[in-house]
Amino acid sequence: MSIKHFLLALGAVALLPRVEAAEPSAARPEYGNPAFANPDTPGLMAGKPADASNTVDVIFLKQMAIGGRIEVELGTLAGQRGDAPAVDEFGKHMVEDHGAANSKVTSLARAAGVELPKEPDAEHEAARRELAALDGSAFDLRYIDGQIKDHQKAVQLLTHEIASGQNTKVRDFAAQTLPTVMHHLEMARAVHDQLLSAAPAVARR
Repeated sequence: MSIKHFLLALGAVALLPRVEAAEPSAARPEYGNPAFANPDTPGLMAGKPADASNTVDVIFLKQMAIGGRIEVELGTLAGQRGDAPAVDEFGKHMVEDHGAANSKVTSLARAAGVELPKEPDAEHEAARRELAALDGSAFDLRYIDGQIKDHQKAVQLLTHEIASGQNTKVRDFAAQTLPTVMHHLEMARAVHDQLLSAAPAVARR
């Protein structure tokens, strides 16, 4: 090739449009999934919008809906079939606090496209039937025993959602709700202690 032809070819290359690599920050977030990781992997925040939900979020919302509704029902039942004033007062707190939380869960589920169960699961249904057949001091002790166990489970559920959930709004709700549920747990333990201390006096009636 002559020098003249070489210079002409070099000039033609220089006139071609430049193709630049896209900046990483310009990449669409939905494509930021390294190694094609499972999008439902707990705690995998990169690659999904902040309002997307993973399996942890879905299970959390469904469990909160079931537990929250039964808490309202049992709290109402405590005012009808319980005996101790402390149990009645505790039940009122459950109706008020869980009623407010239930509204938020419903709103979050609607926004996330999660269909909530309309009926309680077998475990909660059995507990409801058992308590509906009791009254007086027998109801009080069984109700509060169940409340301690249920709120311990709720604390674990909330903690897991905070650590492993994907949906930012759902995780924020869990973080805001956790202190209230822990307070309920302490209240239930205190009422339980009161009932045990009063049990001998009740037995002498």
